[in-house]
Amino acid sequence: MHRVVIEDTFAESLRLLKSKDYRPLSIADQYELIGAHIGADFAPVVRLLNMLPVFLNGSRHGEIRRAMALSLTAARPRQQQAAQQVIATLPALLVPGQTLELIESFMLPLWNAMATAGSGSGMLPDGLVQDVTTLFDIELRLRERLRINERLREFIAADPDTAEHRLLVLGQNSLGTKPLIGAVTLSLHYMFSHHLNQPLRSLDWPTYFPASPVLCTDRIPINDAHEGTDSAEPVRRCVLHSTQFSREENDEALYGLGEHACLGRVVSNSVWSMITTCLAGLDITISSSTLALRKDARESHEDLLKMTEPFLNPLSLKVEIGP
Repeated sequence: MHRVVIEDTFAESLRLLKSKDYRPLSIADQYELIGAHIGADFAPVVRLLNMLPVFLNGSRHGEIRRAMALSLTAARPRQQQAAQQVIATLPALLVPGQTLELIESFMLPLWNAMATAGSGSGMLPDGLVQDVTTLFDIELRLRERLRINERLREFIAADPDTAEHRLLVLGQNSLGTKPLIGAVTLSLHYMFSHHLNQPLRSLDWPTYFPASPVLCTDRIPINDAHEGTDSAEPVRRCVLHSTQFSREENDEALYGLGEHACLGRVVSNSVWSMITTCLAGLDITISSSTLALRKDARESHEDLLKMTEPFLNPLSLKVEIGP
């Protein structure tokens, strides 16, 4: 394992993420090492991970990023329309005097509608996108890694001629799941909890997400040839969102910095705008907002060193609706 150091100032994170001397830490390489150690063939997982631009560098990164950008641009109108249809149901869910769990009742339907619109009905097997998102956590049990690997092997074998395109679509959906669900969930909780018992119509809704589920991202020197082993050159864990940053700095880093910035920025911003426009038309209040995370939030320097994935993963968001 690499030694990790935290770069917890905005200036240093910006410098490293825009530097040509550093590259993302490759999860594909880690799976190859695991496979060699236990005698397992993780080729399907490695093939998928090598199509995710967030983990790539150089010409391969540029090639996949361009292909994904074109795919996302083509899908954007369908995704925005699908999102609008789900968001239009939100006022009916917010019944005064009742408690609502927003992830199950709203966030997951919203994402599922957008994912289906973006990929096409039936292209991606049920649950595969969610499975793939768990591959990024180094604490994932080996049995689960092997199960997902076999699902990917079947997915590729189902139609080898279209596998490259389907893996691209699977990858872009997998990369979008946790950031969008997390950003909407955390941002709504932020707004509700800071404005309890105030009419939603009266709030000053921010243009950008006021909270982010992506706290940091790792970088390693380009010339480090010892990935997966102890190294003299540590992993630089660049903080992207922090209470120590100014609001302007958090806004700038919301979708990442440098050439690996999130490709889903436009559609994510449009979804947030549609949600806030919807809520800003309601006279109801939120009298309580209770957020639960799958893992405790990492706030201190020591906590950031212990992170096994860069996301805050909301488990539930329960709100009590007032009159």
